[in-house]
Amino acid sequence: MPGLPEAIQEALESLEEHFLNLEANIRGGNGYLFFAQNKISNANVAIKFYAGESGDQQHDEPRKLAAIQSPNVLPIHEARNISDGWAYFITPRCDGGDLDDTIQSRPSMHEAIDIAIGICEGVGALHSQRMVHRDLKPANIVMHEGKPRIADFGSVRAIAIGEEDTHSSRHSVLYRPPESFVNDRYGFRGDIYQIGLVTYQLLGGWFSYDGIEYLKEKELRDLALIADPVDRSLFVDSVIEKRSRSGTLVRLGSLPPWAKRAKRAIRSMTNPNPSARPSTVADVVAALTKLRVESHDWQWAGTTARLTEGGRTLELQPCPGGNYQAYQTKGGARRRLGGSKAAKLEELVEEIER
Repeated sequence: MPGLPEAIQEALESLEEHFLNLEANIRGGNGYLFFAQNKISNANVAIKFYAGESGDQQHDEPRKLAAIQSPNVLPIHEARNISDGWAYFITPRCDGGDLDDTIQSRPSMHEAIDIAIGICEGVGALHSQRMVHRDLKPANIVMHEGKPRIADFGSVRAIAIGEEDTHSSRHSVLYRPPESFVNDRYGFRGDIYQIGLVTYQLLGGWFSYDGIEYLKEKELRDLALIADPVDRSLFVDSVIEKRSRSGTLVRLGSLPPWAKRAKRAIRSMTNPNPSARPSTVADVVAALTKLRVESHDWQWAGTTARLTEGGRTLELQPCPGGNYQAYQTKGGARRRLGGSKAAKLEELVEEIER
């Protein structure tokens, strides 16, 4: 793979003695990710190279992570330094892709909440060891047998006893909590902020990875006057920072109508003021569990909103004029829902849930 640091090139050559089919994965981000197969066990693994930070304890976190036993944290089989600046860890390769794939599949309301609760359980395991992930995003969470597993530990840092935070990660500007822009610090509630963003995405909220889509008309005109690509990127990042710090990065109005009860929890988790967020992931789990109990398990099926419960299936199908029409299928028979007229989607959902 061209452009790799020399230390990683040499490590890959050494790893070829033990692994077959080394394959680079461009979705790795924050380092270099490879997939391979163990020559002896035939196990499929992921090998992640990451840049360690300066100091005698620069690779302490992977050693601590290796001791964590949680169904929602990807186990580390091996962690090793390969130079003063680089290290790698080896984990199982999961079968369900990453959370971006799951989000694109548009999970149902209950599925989305269950995944978010699983992420919280994994983050709770890290926090119990006084570690913060600092880069929780869909690309760093993998799915295995239907359950989320936190992965990509290159940004994990320990918070010393007696301290409340550590320095922030510079990765993934879209997911950086507002306080990290202000004082370059990151605490346990920074992870809660990122869980809030991921939960919002799982529930169907609009969240573009193209930073330009966050620019308003005047900002787009200002961007057009900037020729240098680096300066353009910095300008877009500055706009995202402004949206983050003002609490306008998340557009709660873009959530589907059946997720309206989630707005309060998401608003709390993504509050620009860290002291206004839940103090622990256990508090987040409690809020999400309550939300699941109170919510119906709607999901998208193409452009149709579908709910199956009580032995019947309700479908809200789009019709002319931007409205939806409600249909019911029960006992194999399908008919228009009695008394229901074509209406806005949110009106029909509210009528059915009433």
